[in-house]
Amino acid sequence: MLVSWNTTNACNLKCPHCYRDAGREAPQELSTTEGYRLLEEVKKAGFKIVVFSGGEPALRSDLCDLIARAKSLGLRPVLGTNGTLLTQEKVQQLKEAGAAAVGISVDSIDPKMHDHFRGVTGAWEATRQGIINCWEGGLPFQIHTTVFPWNYSDIEKITDFALQTGARGHHVFFFVPTGRGKKNIEETITEEQMESLLVRLISLQERLPLEIKPTCAPQFMRIARQLKVPNRFSRGCLAGISYCIIGPQGDVYPCPYMDLKIGSVREKPFSEIWSKHPVLLKLRTQKYGGYCSVCKFRAVCGGCRARAFASSQGNFMDGDPNCLYGCEEEKKMYPVAVELLLRLQEGLPVVSKPYAIIAEELGISEQEIFKTLRWLKSNGLIRRLGGIFDSRRLGYASTLCAARVPQEQLQRVVEIINAYKGVTHNYLREHHYNLWFTVTASSQRELEKVVAEIQQRTALKEFYSLPSQDLFKIAVKFSREELTSVFQKRRSCTESLTE
Repeated sequence: MLVSWNTTNACNLKCPHCYRDAGREAPQELSTTEGYRLLEEVKKAGFKIVVFSGGEPALRSDLCDLIARAKSLGLRPVLGTNGTLLTQEKVQQLKEAGAAAVGISVDSIDPKMHDHFRGVTGAWEATRQGIINCWEGGLPFQIHTTVFPWNYSDIEKITDFALQTGARGHHVFFFVPTGRGKKNIEETITEEQMESLLVRLISLQERLPLEIKPTCAPQFMRIARQLKVPNRFSRGCLAGISYCIIGPQGDVYPCPYMDLKIGSVREKPFSEIWSKHPVLLKLRTQKYGGYCSVCKFRAVCGGCRARAFASSQGNFMDGDPNCLYGCEEEKKMYPVAVELLLRLQEGLPVVSKPYAIIAEELGISEQEIFKTLRWLKSNGLIRRLGGIFDSRRLGYASTLCAARVPQEQLQRVVEIINAYKGVTHNYLREHHYNLWFTVTASSQRELEKVVAEIQQRTALKEFYSLPSQDLFKIAVKFSREELTSVFQKRRSCTESLTE
């Protein structure tokens, strides 16, 4: 478990992709005392690693004090920095304070391209010197690179640079437009490029003695499984599950690229936010939408929750719109879904394994039917599925009851009614008779007994039993053309960010 703390919004560079829109120090950033208290809460919440980031964390005067405090609490303090301020003296101070490692941003090995992107002339040389200082000072470091169309073809060259300079790893970040980065959405690579680069990186990991870790592209876990390349990671997207971020003023977010504030450590202890907030609890259910809902790699990937949030008007549990594999697999389900829905409209076989019979009829596996049904339900295309039988032909009797229940008695009355096994439906309606429910019993005599008992226990004065005189069932069946049009109108998940 790791937590990132943006210790300050101040920064000496002007990067166009910054998720914090960093530059000037934010008003009322957490004080040293508040920082100590936050670190204690981070430890209490069960975290092991704390990432001190920014802005540029080296601009914070008490950074070494905060790192030392984290170390004393048994946390592993690491630093995320642009590297320009890592002088020999600063490196020594960080090491003595207890910093375990630093991550240094390098976006190109071409000084001019790096400086242009970082917005400050000389940034490349200062960063290179910071890397040398870490190496000579014995402070472990890794290289961080964010992928854009302009440096897409040079990623392996940066990996070689990381290897040559003694870095322990090369972490490659896949850009998610947020913060200042929202103005540069055109700088994102395509889904095909993302898939291709992930394959390149995972394949490269097999041959090199340093760790290569894609970030904000959880599909790397699927690709590693497909290529049979082992790694030390258990999951792709960690947002809300074993990771979150805290802003300079104490605001908490599930992920730096998900603009969804879930609390403030100034208003509520961090450990309480982490353990109880509904957004985090929902993320931990892993009950996703889109193809993520049925993907066999869901447990190790999880899809990028930030991309789902950005592309679906805030639904962070939706499918990942940038997963090429998921988009292609989902499209393959459409014809199967149409055939299955057409068949189900004809009724379920009355056997112990009805779906096995249907699977044989359709020429697919029973597991494929279950997967398709789960996908249909999780995406709201079907609500429920079940057989309809005539209880009277089985010797049962039923009735519809209507009652007028005062608002203050609703909870008590509903609990009484729902306790009876024969109550199959119970609805609240905007009507003089505001509570309607059905009761089924093994015989007419037993039905009358149950209804009388309910009326007696609820003590309702306006209560009526309305047994049916005639039974009508309206069957609505969709044609193949109608069902096909539903899926044709479904937007391709790869289109969601380009419209």
